[in-house]
Amino acid sequence: MHLALPVKVFPDASTPDFQTCCTYEISLIGVRLVMPNGIKEIGQVVMLQRHNRRAKYKVAWIGKPGTPEAGQVGVEALEPHNVIWENELKAKLSRPE
Repeated sequence: MHLALPVKVFPDASTPDFQTCCTYEISLIGVRLVMPNGIKEIGQVVMLQRHNRRAKYKVAWIGKPGTPEAGQVGVEALEPHNVIWENELKAKLSRPE
């Protein structure tokens, strides 16, 4: 679902350091983000936070320079039961377009 939301990204899930960035798309199983600093490689585990909810994600792809996906990253939920934007998804789904 196309939805721009601000999120905190903890590139190293074991430290308190984070970057703030924005989503392009969200789903129950993953998200496409504006690529924050600290994302280095596919397979990297990161923590995302929306309001006071956090969940672990794994980097699935990194957009290559010169492509439409440049500057973006796709991450896959490692805790699919822990949906940090559940309220936003419910609100969007309940509003007909």
